[in-house]
Amino acid sequence: MKILQITGYKDSGKTTVVNRMVESLKAEGRTVAVIKHHHDDDVVMEGRTDSESFTRSGADYSILNTPGMSMQVKREAPDLKRQLAHLEDQGVDCVLIEGYKALGCPKIFLSHSFRHGHTNVDNIDLHNVLKTFDIRYDEERIMDWFKEWSSDI
Repeated sequence: MKILQITGYKDSGKTTVVNRMVESLKAEGRTVAVIKHHHDDDVVMEGRTDSESFTRSGADYSILNTPGMSMQVKREAPDLKRQLAHLEDQGVDCVLIEGYKALGCPKIFLSHSFRHGHTNVDNIDLHNVLKTFDIRYDEERIMDWFKEWSSDI
């Protein structure tokens, strides 16, 4: 199982890049998992759906089943190592992790935030950065790089 982190500050294009990477891998018949890190628990509890309201009310588990999928929210502190081990046991080919800047997995860094401007990767404490991109100019270069990186999955 290959793991790649997509890092950058808020509004740097991380979600756009992750979605394009997922589409690329799925077009090749790969099994893909995405783990997103968010700094605020309230993002899950905005109350837009019944399932979110159950979580907000205190349910330890809230499971949403539709004809084609199942989504589960479990009230517990995340254990990223355990999640990754579970995904590997499930036969996932690639895990894309949005965020978790301090995590030591191979990562790319998106250096421009439309909210905060440019960040020089050398000025922050990131480890295992394979490549730095600016979403304003590099979206196709990111995908070319990613296709090569993921070619041996």
